[in-house]
Amino acid sequence: MHTLQLKIDDSIFDKFMGLLDILPKEKISVSEDLDNNSISFENAQTKVENAINNISTNGGIDMDDAFEQVLNS
Repeated sequence: MHTLQLKIDDSIFDKFMGLLDILPKEKISVSEDLDNNSISFENAQTKVENAINNISTNGGIDMDDAFEQVLNS
């Protein structure tokens, strides 16, 4: 079996996935890789909850530092 990594423009992504749908399911496996800067919904939700919980205690951090932490996690 061979493995490929593709970058597909959004304008043709659905058409490409349609092409893959017509191939035999037992002969091909597709896994979508997220962008490096993406975080899961759960991780983002936890970060927001922590930030909100620390507002009243002045436990916050500078906005630029916060964005840097989110993007690098």
